Formats: sequence, structure tokens, C-alpha cells
Amino acid sequence: MNEKVENENPDEKRARRLEKLRHWRKACADESPELQSYNLAPGCNPLLLFHGDFDMGGVYVRKLANDCAHPLVAFAPHGMNGDNVKPSIEWMARERLADIFAVRPTGPYRLAGYCNGALVAYECARLLQERGCEVEFVIMIEPSSLNARPGYRLIHRALSSFFAPPAERSEKAQERLGVIMRKVWNVGRVAHLSPAEITHLARTMKERRLKERQRLAEDLQSKSSSEKQLQARYAGLIHVYTAALASYVPQPSTVPVVVLSTGRDGQGRQCGLYDGKQWGRLARNFRHIQMPGHHSTCLSVHAGELVTNLRTILAAHPAEAG
Repeated sequence: MNEKVENENPDEKRARRLEKLRHWRKACADESPELQSYNLAPGCNPLLLFHGDFDMGGVYVRKLANDCAHPLVAFAPHGMNGDNVKPSIEWMARERLADIFAVRPTGPYRLAGYCNGALVAYECARLLQERGCEVEFVIMIEPSSLNARPGYRLIHRALSSFFAPPAERSEKAQERLGVIMRKVWNVGRVAHLSPAEITHLARTMKERRLKERQRLAEDLQSKSSSEKQLQARYAGLIHVYTAALASYVPQPSTVPVVVLSTGRDGQGRQCGLYDGKQWGRLARNFRHIQMPGHHSTCLSVHAGELVTNLRTILAAHPAEAG
């Protein structure tokens, strides 16, 4: 057994360390609350943040709230506590309205979100406006942006015609549409790459999948039942959320929208998926802020720049207002 471990190549060792890290991170995420408040004071108007982190439980929020020194209420993604989650951003937003009203019964409201949470925040803003509530702004950090492109929306409209209307669509059908649209998503992510770059990326991804399958097969006997359940649960959440994100078609909005995006995926590659400028097609009052780093490091390595930008945005809206 020791000989096998000693002969592992660096990629295999790294994969095993990451697997252990993921187990620890998920254990921490399971202990994280569904709603957490920071810096609240009587009469304040907090920033309602959908932290979008079902992997680590939103551990970045504590530092973000501390450095921003602004009243903040963080909402966890659905599914964190094993509750049922549907592959629909619209459903997630409707479910969160009751929580929003519990925190702040009347407006005005100020919303924010990271990644999947950014889309939930945008949809919540639309639903609040629909109910006659005032929404001051929505801050979207690294939102999925292909959904705002005209071509993507046209394809979605054409494919949706083969399914029942949204109000009558089953959860299974919604998931199936999401899976199909995710394939369209993947095409959009690499549309700017050259044929040589696409070939290299495809080869790299194929090799990574083969290594992952081999590693999973080798670990099948050694993993505990709790680890297997953890892995299955995480994979299930990834599947549901990618289906929800890919099938979401946001409606135009008059709410002021500020998008902070890097334009790069979690591996640091330039990626159309995070081209936040695309949201300017939907938001009448729109501002884009270019962030350094990539989809993940904007919350860690470049957290200082993120805090600086958030402070500037929030400074125009005193927390004591309302």
C-alpha cells in the first residue's frame, strides 16, 4: 500500500488532497446557517446577499462583511441543508421572498449575489418590483452572462416550444431543458477560441475526465459510506444548479444593476460565460466594473479590490436610509 502511494504521480496526489479538502469543506458547509446577519443595527437597511457558495458554505462572507463594515444579511443557496431544490432560478427566487420579507418587511431593498446567487438576486428584484416594492439596486458578482446574449435567448425560445409552458412544466422537463441549454452554454464559452485552442481544451478535458474516472474507480472500495454520500450529494447539487443557470432567461429590468466580473472562468481562461457586460442588454440602468483575477480568486486573492468596489457602491446608499 505504501509503495503505491509513494509511486503516485503529482496529479494523483493533488487529486487525493483535493478530495480530502472537499470533504472537510462540505462538513463546514453543513454547519453553516441558512441565514447569517452581520453589522446590523436598529433601523438600518442591510445588503441582502445571496452568497451562492454551496461548496464552502459562504465562508468568504464573514471577511467581506467585516471589511465592508456595512449591514449585511447572507442567504445560503437552496440544498445546503439537504432540502429539496428545483432546477429553476425562478423557483429559488420565489422561495426566498418570504425570507426577504421576514428580514425586512418593507422596502426599499438592496440586493447582491455571487455566481448562481447573482441570478437569484436579479430575479428576486424583478419579483419585488412586480409586487410594487422599491429596489434600490442589484449588485451581481461574477454572474453567468451567456443568458443575456440575444443568440442564446433565441435558441432557448426555440427549444422551449417543445416543452410545456413554464407554469405547467414538470420538474423533470425543466431539468431536461437545462441539460440541453447547458450544451449550448458550453459552445458559447469557447466561441471566442481558435480551432487550435478548442482542440487543446477538448484534449485536456478528456484527459482530466479519464483520470477522474480512474481515481474514482480506485477509491470506490476505500471510501467510507459517508464520503460516498457526500460526493453524490455534491454532484447532485452541481447538476441541479448548472441546469437551473443554463435554463434561466432573465427578463429586462429597470432596477439599477451593477455587475462586477473578471471575464475568466475558475481555471483563469478567458470565458464568455462571465462576460458581465452582456447584462447591459437587459438592465436599463447599468454599470460594469472589471475585476482582476478569475471566477474564484476574485473572492480570495483579489478580495481587497472587491471590497473597495463594494464600499464605493454602498457609499452612495447610506445604510441608515429607510
